[in-house]
Amino acid sequence: MPYLLIESLLQKALETYQIMFPMLRLSVYLLSALLISSCSVSSARFSHAIALRPLNECVVLVHGLWRSGFAMNSIASDLEEHGYDTVSIDYPSTQLEIPVLAERHLSDGLNECREKGAKHIHLVTHSMGGILARQYLQTKRLPKGGKVVMLSPPNQGSELSEKFGDSWWYKWIVGPAGISLSQKRNGIIPRLKEIEEPVGVIAAYRNWSLWPESWLPTPNDGTVSVQSMRLAEMDDFVLVNSGHAMMRFNRETQYQIRHFLAKGTFFPATSEKLSKR
Repeated sequence: MPYLLIESLLQKALETYQIMFPMLRLSVYLLSALLISSCSVSSARFSHAIALRPLNECVVLVHGLWRSGFAMNSIASDLEEHGYDTVSIDYPSTQLEIPVLAERHLSDGLNECREKGAKHIHLVTHSMGGILARQYLQTKRLPKGGKVVMLSPPNQGSELSEKFGDSWWYKWIVGPAGISLSQKRNGIIPRLKEIEEPVGVIAAYRNWSLWPESWLPTPNDGTVSVQSMRLAEMDDFVLVNSGHAMMRFNRETQYQIRHFLAKGTFFPATSEKLSKR
């Protein structure tokens, strides 16, 4: 009796499988077709943006305060997957003044790109790295076709450095470069002239803030206010919903970097396109 019951149950299971399998297979096909269609629409939406892989193009990646070249690995990997060569520089961000850091370390990065045979060399910076790039470009130029993409740069200075820059503990934490991110007389910001290279600024922001408004105006990314990221000569500006450090791993950030390097604008074109000079 148990044997017959088991046999009956197995028979019913087989019949159910024979009926349901074609339906399941059809459902999978339909779902696959829908996904492919959706991807096709998405691809069509972006296809005009970056059509060709770059040729002989190298990107120098410049990290921010308290970081190392390793901090830019996620961006480097994304760029390399899309055909760019990359060089991630290391510099002692808390030990030396910005002019010294820029002269010593950005020059090395560009030279390494040249050794790779690059015809076009770009700069992609994060945070204080953007100020190093501006300092470097005060007296030098990128090779023809070079562009600069800045991620959350304190272009108008760091509000935290403005507020706490005279405190011994803040000087000890951020070092001479971080202290100089100020509009004050001894700060580097007022000394920087406009640069000639095409510049795109990607501004991270969050819908909340850890800091009092008097310390760090909203919107901000937790470290720099959006208003301080702007640059008079920038060619385009786009917001990305992320935090200051985590924006480096954000897929939208990485896509926008590649879009600007290829096209000189961010996607979509309505991000905040500006007429330069």
